[in-house]
Amino acid sequence: MRFIFTLFLFLSSMAYAIEIKENDYSVRIFGGASSASDFDQLYTFTGLNTSSYGTNVYGTDIGYKLVENLWDLPFDIYAKTGLAYFDENGHQADFLELTLYIKLIYKLNAFGNQFRFGIAEGVSYADSIPWTEKQEAIRENDNQSNFLNYMEITFDFDMGKLIRVKSMENYHLGYLIKHRSGAKGTYGGVYDGGSNYNCVYVEKNF
Repeated sequence: MRFIFTLFLFLSSMAYAIEIKENDYSVRIFGGASSASDFDQLYTFTGLNTSSYGTNVYGTDIGYKLVENLWDLPFDIYAKTGLAYFDENGHQADFLELTLYIKLIYKLNAFGNQFRFGIAEGVSYADSIPWTEKQEAIRENDNQSNFLNYMEITFDFDMGKLIRVKSMENYHLGYLIKHRSGAKGTYGGVYDGGSNYNCVYVEKNF
């Protein structure tokens, strides 16, 4: 627990020490439920089932834009860090998770709005093992680890442009697939285990 808070506060203070430029920073809040589907079923929309455990996650992320319009194409790259609270629905004690990741975002301007597709890769340190991961490890006879690979896939749109309210522009409403895994044994000897969460979020650039 102390490790998570110390590292999160350090990264936050480093971010604020950087000269702020308009729209270079992002803040996101999100919430969602654990999924019974595999990661590939989620991003291909072939399985969006909620798990039977009733566990949830809530969190916030901050990001800094490293590159805008990569190679003059509509791709932005962000460095991000996040803190999540896992509600384990009484199965075990609730806990916190810290994520650090790099995210690539593709921007599509269409129908008077901006749609964004994002994919991220990084690491996750959870203060405890999520209940869904423990059950997966038991079923697969797999290892468990607090420190795992982190991935996410997102899709969002600009709420302000949708409802034609100028003050709401740069507020993006979206869908998030939040994923932890061992990347086939790369992290903690976890080969098949992990967890997935279906989430919704609001993100603001400033």
